[in-house]
Amino acid sequence: MKRILFIAPHSFPISSSESICNSKIAYTLADMGYKVDVFSCVDPYHYPDSGNLDKVLSTHENLKVFHVKKKPSITRNGGCLQNTISLFSHIKGYIKTGYLYNGAVLPYELLKAIQNEIKKTGYFPYDYMITRGFRTEIAGIALKKKYGVYWIANWNDPYTEEKFPPPYGEGPSAKLDYFKRKIYSAVQKYVDVHTFPSSRLRDYMLRCFEKVKKQDTVVIPHMAMGKLFSFSAKSKEVLSIVHCGNVRYPRDPSIFLQALSIIKKQGLLNQVKIKVCFIGMYSDSLPSSIEDLDLNDYIELMGMRSYDECQHILANSTVSLIIEAVCEEGIYLPTKFVDSLQVSTPVFCVSPSNGTLHDIVSEYSVGYVSDNEDVDDIKDKLIKLLDDFRNEKIPVVDKKTAPYFFDDNIRELYTKVLKQ
Repeated sequence: MKRILFIAPHSFPISSSESICNSKIAYTLADMGYKVDVFSCVDPYHYPDSGNLDKVLSTHENLKVFHVKKKPSITRNGGCLQNTISLFSHIKGYIKTGYLYNGAVLPYELLKAIQNEIKKTGYFPYDYMITRGFRTEIAGIALKKKYGVYWIANWNDPYTEEKFPPPYGEGPSAKLDYFKRKIYSAVQKYVDVHTFPSSRLRDYMLRCFEKVKKQDTVVIPHMAMGKLFSFSAKSKEVLSIVHCGNVRYPRDPSIFLQALSIIKKQGLLNQVKIKVCFIGMYSDSLPSSIEDLDLNDYIELMGMRSYDECQHILANSTVSLIIEAVCEEGIYLPTKFVDSLQVSTPVFCVSPSNGTLHDIVSEYSVGYVSDNEDVDDIKDKLIKLLDDFRNEKIPVVDKKTAPYFFDDNIRELYTKVLKQ
């Protein structure tokens, strides 16, 4: 049985959108017959406990999870002792790896934990190494250089944070400091295959990874997992629109609310019962914006909920609302998109007109997509949604509709990657 070293700080416990993506992949690889050792850590900033889901995905007989204790970085709010300990940890990591930046403690701790397990074995037992997420690159570089292991690096976001597109970052031309440039060069040199959840993100990163060839990249979307698939009959009485996730800056729900307010003034909301729910963090100004637009009767702010609970609510909703930040190009594949497919709920996207979700919704007909800079377009798509609801023509979303995002295709893609 071939073995995979799976380095993913955000995986188990399942406590964020990143960990949801990574835990699904780890479980799927184990279910494909690989022996998978996951090195993860607990992030103190997380969603509520995922409950039973963590047990479902972490208990496969081929899967073993190693929890690495996360040490703090140097911060302004950190106490003197905490920052002193962190400083020494950074210096120790620099001596061992040759790399230094604030936050480099975690990758060094991951590397140290992996090396301790290798020592127990007496040899390097892995056929493949998969890194998923930031803070994995130093461990990846060190292990690749020492053992020559086949390295598959996954990027769900642009790397590094500085190279995020505006308004998140400074774009592909963002300047990096000496150590980050050094790491950036090493990543391009030592990674065998780079994987990305969308072709737009891949193409964006090829503008940053100037030394990486396109043939050394593979697009593997986030997975709608059949094991977690559930279906609930949708209400024909209430049009329920649910947004799961953060709607704080730079995601702005105000233009969607303005469109909803317009159709309310036109009397169209009197034709159906409609309820809009926002689950997760939101800006301090959102409640007053809802009140100013006289939408209190239609909108509920539910606060944070566990992943399990969000999936249950989504399964019983008419559509899943996805609001993206205003960008020149939408390069991301939001986790909540495949979460919606997983429970057979179509999407209503308020997204960049030039973007991944616009491509997907157009290709697979899994819902509605509108321009997040055009209130009239959002209004028109909402009217279309209302008409479809009244006439029972809401798009049907299931494994047959968009097989590209489900387990079978993900397994096939990873089979091809691992055979390389």
